[in-house]
Amino acid sequence: MKVSDPRAIRLFTAGLAAVGLAVSLAAIGVAGGPRNALIVQGLAAVLAVGLALLVGRFWRRTRWRLWVLTAACGLALVLTLMNGVSLEGARRWLALGPIQLHTASLALPFAAWAFAKGFDDRRVAPIAGLVALLLLYQHDAASSLAFALALAAAALVERPRQLTPWACVIVAALLAYAAWVEPDTLPAVPYVEGLLVNAMAANPVLGFVAGVLMISLPAPFLAVAQALPERRAEALALAALWTGWIAGNLFGNYPAPVLGYGAAPILAWGLSLGLVLGDSENQDPPAS
Repeated sequence: MKVSDPRAIRLFTAGLAAVGLAVSLAAIGVAGGPRNALIVQGLAAVLAVGLALLVGRFWRRTRWRLWVLTAACGLALVLTLMNGVSLEGARRWLALGPIQLHTASLALPFAAWAFAKGFDDRRVAPIAGLVALLLLYQHDAASSLAFALALAAAALVERPRQLTPWACVIVAALLAYAAWVEPDTLPAVPYVEGLLVNAMAANPVLGFVAGVLMISLPAPFLAVAQALPERRAEALALAALWTGWIAGNLFGNYPAPVLGYGAAPILAWGLSLGLVLGDSENQDPPAS
């Protein structure tokens, strides 16, 4: 079985997910996470598997209007700014009972995917620029960086002739810079933002393995980009998106994606995988 075989990529991804969950639970435990955090983490992983399978099975059969999909992502961010949970002036979460979900984690994979496939629709890029602006108001530098990298990766692969997508990339980059120069006032939680540092202090081997696994999160998307040229732009956009979130944790006070405690990033990774690992026999949706 070749590495470029989609089945091999799925098997590799399944192995990465299984090992990642085990290491995540162990790292959260040694970093001081409570028992309910471990339960939520495990349940989120189960839901993420279901979402990945569901999205992968049916997503490409639906004839999406990509500008509507991008607008829906922006609307989710607007609702979060209006009615979301506020912590130290930042509004990044929507409350779902006792659980707070990070909205950008769930919205940005869809927005990045739509941008990568929507260069034939002139409405997609301006709405994506609005999404980047909304991220700035959420005071979420990691997501601003991740989205800017995703847009840049898609544009560099597809090289659209229109000026609007390139302008959107520049705007997103400037907004990401503005987000990073603004101080983050949220305190770090040991088993969320400080997971790697605290796990390394408690168990150097576990901390090292957790770091390697976190850095490996974009690997399935890179494999898809190599194996399926028709999906290269969307796969590399999602790889860049996750690279930005990883950089947010390594260079700033932001959650360790998937490995740190938090249901939304785990669900988002499952959604992202479903978007690019969908059944190849299904027809990809049109751009408009």
